Amino acid sequence: MKRKIAAMATMAVVGFGSAFFSTTASADSLEDLKNKETELQQDRKDIKANLSEAEEEIADILIELEEINVEISRIKKAVDENKVSLKKNEEDISNTEEEIDALEAEIAKLEEAIEERFDILKERASAYQKSGGDISYLEVLFGSQSFGDFISRISAINKITDSDVTLMEQIEADKEIVEEKREEVVVKLEELKDLKLELEEMQALIEDQEKEAKVKQANLEEKEEKLVAKVEELKLEDNKLAALEKDVKENMTALTQPAPDTQIASDSVGSSGGYLAWPAVGGYISSYVGPRWGRMHQGIDIARPSNYNILAAADGVVTKAGSAGGLGNRIEIEHSDGLKTVYGHLSSINVSVGQQVTTGTVIGIMGNTGNSTGIHLHFEVYKNGALQDPMNYVN
Repeated sequence: MKRKIAAMATMAVVGFGSAFFSTTASADSLEDLKNKETELQQDRKDIKANLSEAEEEIADILIELEEINVEISRIKKAVDENKVSLKKNEEDISNTEEEIDALEAEIAKLEEAIEERFDILKERASAYQKSGGDISYLEVLFGSQSFGDFISRISAINKITDSDVTLMEQIEADKEIVEEKREEVVVKLEELKDLKLELEEMQALIEDQEKEAKVKQANLEEKEEKLVAKVEELKLEDNKLAALEKDVKENMTALTQPAPDTQIASDSVGSSGGYLAWPAVGGYISSYVGPRWGRMHQGIDIARPSNYNILAAADGVVTKAGSAGGLGNRIEIEHSDGLKTVYGHLSSINVSVGQQVTTGTVIGIMGNTGNSTGIHLHFEVYKNGALQDPMNYVN
């Protein structure tokens, strides 16, 4: 992830490839071709280095994306688990609140029972006070049917009093137990509410982590997409340079070996009846007659002129003027002595079929139509219908 593609170097290579393409892969001399070949090889080496860096960075991104995906899965699991804990906590809070309500109701009921028992005791105490504050044994004795009945009555009075007191004490004890339990439950409720706050904070934190991870994931995927596009661009440029390198090699071969006699006639300048004029305003030959890109190149290519005017190479009559497939816009002119010249890849045509032209007439404008890799003129020469090498005729 710390490697950076050498963008400036890539742009330089791309720029060179585009400029070189505009003239086709050839040069004036063998030395020029060798220099071009060296430049192309160095440019391809730079592209391959950039490709290697880009592919390594893509590999690093894929590793990081895998780590991010694992992290996102872990975070999602944590989010789900925390949601379950929150739901359980809310249920516990609800149950605890119900338990507190039930305990408070029970306490209220016990308080009511204590109050009732206390009222009974107060009534008995009031009755006891109104009767003189004392019940004599004689009253109990004379009201009894027997001594045993007397003992029973005395015991009953004491038991009733003791029972009321004992009952009140038991109720008070029960109330204290319930109140203690209520306090415990109230503390539990507060703890549950505190836990709920912690779980909610945790949920927010985990969700923030999930958002950050997804943003990072999206950024990495975008970067990967751009790098993949850059790799494809570099591969395309390397293919272009490879084609140019092949073109240079073939042209070097063409310069060092004569063209096959079966493909190009060997008419001499003397047999042509005269010279043909240079069909452009300046410029240089960027590609010669001979094998090129696995097939026969039937003319010469003239590139980088002073201006783009195309000139008639000799007096003659225009026999064809229009589009012609691979040659794009082209003109054919019939001359004397069985000569014919062909001009291809024009951007525009200034003459029409049947028109008489003289040497140097501007017949069209150089262009890039048809199967062309840049602005140039494709120039062919024929003698009695047989293809010739224009270099044997042009002056």
